[in-house]
Amino acid sequence: LRQREAQVKFHVLLTSYELITIDQAALGSIRWACLVVDEAHRLKNNQSKFFRVLNGYKIEHKLLLTGTPLQNNLEELFHLLNFLTPER
Repeated sequence: LRQREAQVKFHVLLTSYELITIDQAALGSIRWACLVVDEAHRLKNNQSKFFRVLNGYKIEHKLLLTGTPLQNNLEELFHLLNFLTPER
C-alpha cells in the first residue's frame, strides 16, 4: 500500500501473510480495532519476522485461529498466548 492508499477508509481488510510483511509501513501506521489471524500457529516462534511485524502493530483486540496450537512443545503455545497478552 502506498501512503495515499493507506488513507482510504475501510471496515475490513483481508490480506495474506506475505502482504502483511511487505506492506508493514502502511499497515503498521493504522490503529486496528480487531485482528483475526487464521493459521495462527505461524506465530509460534516469537523470533519470526511475521511475529515481530504483527507485534509492532497497534491492535485493540486479537483473535487467533488454529487447529494446532501445540505442534512440538509447550513453548509454542506460550508464544501464541504472549502475542495475545504481552503485558502478562
